[in-house]
Parts: sequence; C-alpha cells; structure tokens
Amino acid sequence: MPMNSVDLRAERALRVMRDGSPNFYMSFGAIASGASQYVSVEDQWPKARKYQPLMNIVITNNSDEAIDLEVNGQAYAKLPSGVIWTDTDSPVWTFKLTNNDATAVSSGEITANLSSPPMSQSEYTRYRTLYS
Repeated sequence: MPMNSVDLRAERALRVMRDGSPNFYMSFGAIASGASQYVSVEDQWPKARKYQPLMNIVITNNSDEAIDLEVNGQAYAKLPSGVIWTDTDSPVWTFKLTNNDATAVSSGEITANLSSPPMSQSEYTRYRTLYS
C-alpha cells in the first residue's frame, strides 16, 4: 500500500530527528559599543527551516568585550571575553548579541554555530516502536 502525504511527513520528521541537522555557522561583523545584532534562524539560514527548531547553540566570544545574549527574546546569559558558551536541548528560533562594553567588537571575533543533534539509537528505536 503506498504511503499518503501524512505518512510521508511523519517518516521525514523521524528521519530528521534520527539524523540531526547540519551545522549552521555565522561569523558576526563588527558590533559598536551599545549596539546589537539580531539573528532570526529561518531568515539567516533558509535551509534550516526543515530542521527547526535547532536545539544546540555554541557562541564563541574571542573579543576583549563582554556581550549580552538573548535567546527567543529572553535575556539568557552574559558572555565575558574569551569564552565559548553552549546550550543544548533548548529550541533556538532567534537570538541577539548586545555589546555593552565601552569598545567595539571587531569583525570575526564572535561566531555562532547552531544545529540539532541526532537522537540516540535507543530513542530512535522507541519512536519506531511507538509510532510505526
């Protein structure tokens, strides 16, 4: 019996959860003192739409400035200079970096890497057993 569109969508969703997503990388340009840079995941990376929500974010701050991070419109963390910060298992739709330091951040000193990790084999087996 051929699969209908609902079955195909469910199979695709399970495959995406099983395999995870590619990494979506961004290097930020210069951020002036007091300025911010806002990122909407689906606007920045159109190919990320089929993997949303991305569940893992890694921010690397190689600048000499401290920055504030907002995730999904909520104040989330203060990132001091020279830190690699990560959060997993929380959906990321948007994020904003704000430079609250007295000096500007140079281009390329802050990077972001977002992805959705693959599920474990036991999780995949449980899903296949429950929903097939």
